[in-house]
Amino acid sequence: MRKHSSAKIDEKIKNLRLNTKIALIIVFVIALTTAASLAGTHIVLRSSNRLLYQALAGSLSYSAKDISKKLANVESMTNYIISNQPIRKGLISLVDEPQSVVQDGNIKNTITSSLVDYYQNYKNNDINYIDLFNVHMMSSSFSARSLDTPDKIHQSVIAAAGQNSGYACWVTDYCNSYGLFLGRDSRRVQNLKFETLGTVVVNIDMDKLVYSSTQSILHDNNVQYILYKSGAEIYHSKSIQPKYIDFIYNKLKNTYDIVSLGSERYFCVRGIIENNNWEYICLIPYSYVGYTLMVTRILSVIILLAAVVISSMLSRVLIKSISRDFVCLVDKMRKFGKDESQLPKNDYDYSGRTDEIGILHQQFDQMAREIQNLIQQNYINEILTKDAKLKSLESQINPHFLYNALESINWRAKAIGANDISSMVKSLGDLLRATLTNNENNFTVKHELDIVNDYITIQKIRFGDERLSYKESIAADILNVKLPKMTIQPLIDNAINYAMEVITETCYIELLGFKENNVIHILVINNGSQFEDNLLGKLAEGIVKPHGIGIGLLNIDKRISLIYGSRYGLHLYNKDTDHAVAEIIIPGEEIC
Repeated sequence: MRKHSSAKIDEKIKNLRLNTKIALIIVFVIALTTAASLAGTHIVLRSSNRLLYQALAGSLSYSAKDISKKLANVESMTNYIISNQPIRKGLISLVDEPQSVVQDGNIKNTITSSLVDYYQNYKNNDINYIDLFNVHMMSSSFSARSLDTPDKIHQSVIAAAGQNSGYACWVTDYCNSYGLFLGRDSRRVQNLKFETLGTVVVNIDMDKLVYSSTQSILHDNNVQYILYKSGAEIYHSKSIQPKYIDFIYNKLKNTYDIVSLGSERYFCVRGIIENNNWEYICLIPYSYVGYTLMVTRILSVIILLAAVVISSMLSRVLIKSISRDFVCLVDKMRKFGKDESQLPKNDYDYSGRTDEIGILHQQFDQMAREIQNLIQQNYINEILTKDAKLKSLESQINPHFLYNALESINWRAKAIGANDISSMVKSLGDLLRATLTNNENNFTVKHELDIVNDYITIQKIRFGDERLSYKESIAADILNVKLPKMTIQPLIDNAINYAMEVITETCYIELLGFKENNVIHILVINNGSQFEDNLLGKLAEGIVKPHGIGIGLLNIDKRISLIYGSRYGLHLYNKDTDHAVAEIIIPGEEIC
């Protein structure tokens, strides 16, 4: 039952009109292309989104590296300050020797001047001010800003620095209010004990630090930061509501992800501030990115639908143009079938068309004319006449007739002492006998060499020994190897023709044959000409037009490849700037 239904459907499809069949094919192709395009677009967009996310994450991670670098610069600066000789000398003087008011003022001015210099050199690291505290005095690079900070905060930073043995001490308790502080003691060894000479206190503007580090990468004022130390928040951008801080920390499990905070969505990146081992989470609003991706998807679908509509319209026009020509051809056939005495006529002239449809119409018209001629003429008499002509032509090209004629010429040349003519005629006869014979199954290298020697004899008589020199070196163990007929001689002919076109001195032709690793190599080497790179490929593709033996070279290569396989064939290359090589490669086991 199923076979019967399938056969009926198949029959209906076969009997559909041509334009309906073409339309169905085009609809199927459009549907398949649309489905593939949608799938491809989806894959591309997903890949693009992933790459976009990775790029954003990389950019935001780079901002964290910039923050880490700036904090490291500040640490280095404090090391330079406590090592600075004028500052250190002034601090020691204040501790060891009570000075006068004037001397104390001079020391303070020296220290303050140095702090100002350090501030100017390092202010790009978002430093608010640098203070140096001593039991006798306090110097500041920017006293107005320093006074805005409560003294108890400075005292807590000094106390924290005192417990850190002269190393840099970061105080993060005030990041959201007064900024980030760095404290560092300047010490000396006195009486086998460390003695504090003074404490450097650096204040960093956290909002400015985050802004400058992200602006250099994203140029977006909406970038927000949260810093965590041992899981506890130490800083957050002012635009982030405190209630979301712990939520974001617990929600973001991966390196980057999209997190919803209320009605807003954010692209978040998580990482570590390397030098300080603080965790950070960087957030940027996802609305613009999401809107851009959505618009991209919509535009992709619109473009695809537009392409489908345009393709359908153009296909309909194309189907009509094709089906109209075929309907016209069918109409001509019907008219001619009814009345063979009249050639069918159409409103459109197809004689100037060069496409397949035009050729079909032209061939039908020619066929119709020939049928009329056959009807009008005595076709039996015509067939007998053609048969007589064919027999006459066969007798003219009978090989025995040619051989006998050449033997007569050879005998006559010997009789009058024309040895060159005799040698040439004999070689020509042998060459024709070898080339016209139909026996190709047992054709060997030795047979091919006989053809080559006959050919060389003719060419030497033609050009003379001064213009043509031929040398042959063929290993005895390859003489009985099977070889396609007329394989070597065309290569010799090609070498002579191309070399003689270029040079005026002697043309040297060398034929080499040997067996190596069970592979037989037969080389035709000539001077005075060069092969183009990839000549066989260019001839096959039509890039280079055949000149003389061009088609023969392709024929030789294809015959060898078909007989022995794609590993074997003809290879053309240049030995040097003056010698061209045509090399035949065949397997060594093909022995008669």
